[in-house]
Amino acid sequence: MTDEKEKIKTDLFRQAMRRFAATVSIISTVSNDGTPHGMAATAVTSLSFDPLSLLVAVNKSASMFEPLKSSGFFCVNVLHSNQRNQCDIFSRKEIRDQRFKVGNWEKNENGIPYLTDAQASIFCEVDQNINAGSHSAFIGLVLNVITDELIDPLIYLDGGFLNNTEAKNTSQHILNKETKKYKSTTQNLEGIDWLW
Repeated sequence: MTDEKEKIKTDLFRQAMRRFAATVSIISTVSNDGTPHGMAATAVTSLSFDPLSLLVAVNKSASMFEPLKSSGFFCVNVLHSNQRNQCDIFSRKEIRDQRFKVGNWEKNENGIPYLTDAQASIFCEVDQNINAGSHSAFIGLVLNVITDELIDPLIYLDGGFLNNTEAKNTSQHILNKETKKYKSTTQNLEGIDWLW
C-alpha cells in the first residue's frame, strides 16, 4: 500500500474512532520507588466475567507505561461528569507534577493511588501485557471495586465532552432501592446484558 493510501486510511480510522462515545477514566499505578503515575484514558473495556477482568490500552511512549509494566498493579478511576479538571491535569505533560496534588487521592494496600470521589475505582493486578504495535494491552484481573451510587460519567465524543443533559435524555438510569440494581429505560443490548 502506498504512503498516501495509508495516510488516508489512518485519517479515516481516526474519524471513525471519534464516533465512539467513551467514559473517561484515570489509570493510576506506582513505580518501584513509590512515585505515583497516571494518565487519562478512554481505551478501557470489560473483558471477562469469569475471571473478572478488564483491558487497558497504553501507548508505549506514555510516561506511565514502564511503571505500570513493572508494578503489576493499577486502578481504573472512572470519572464523574464534574471531574473534567482531573482529566485535563492527567492529559497535559506540562502540568504532570500536579497530577496527584489535585483531587481526593488515597492509596490502597498495594500503594496504588485512587480517587475516593470517582464514580468507580476498579483495582487490578496485571495478568497479561500484550504487545499491540504502538500500544500494549494490559489485561487486569479485578481485585476490588468501589462504586458510587450516582451514574453520571464524564463522556468523551468527537474530540470533546458530551453534554450530560443530552446523555441523560438519551438513557435514564434508575436505582431500584430494593434490589440495588440499575435499570435503564433503553433496551439492553445482547452480549452486555450481564452488566445489568
